[in-house]
Amino acid sequence: MLNDPQEWIECMSYSPSNDKLGVGSHDNFIYIYPINAEGVYSRCYKLKGHSSYISAFDWSLDSSYIRSNCGAYELLFFNAKNG
Repeated sequence: MLNDPQEWIECMSYSPSNDKLGVGSHDNFIYIYPINAEGVYSRCYKLKGHSSYISAFDWSLDSSYIRSNCGAYELLFFNAKNG
């Protein structure tokens, strides 16, 4: 159960390395959850910058970067390793 997003979740995606879960919400943020060996999720980063809800995002092949789009058609890039 994810309690961090303040509005509904629009999109979710595991990183290609399968060690992180990204969650795009209608509260304009992307949440990055690391996954530990027991399968427990804990919030690591809250990516800020969009002025509208997150409509889509994807990971780079090395799981280092996220490219995201929002309802205002902004295209932003984030460093997924340090937020």
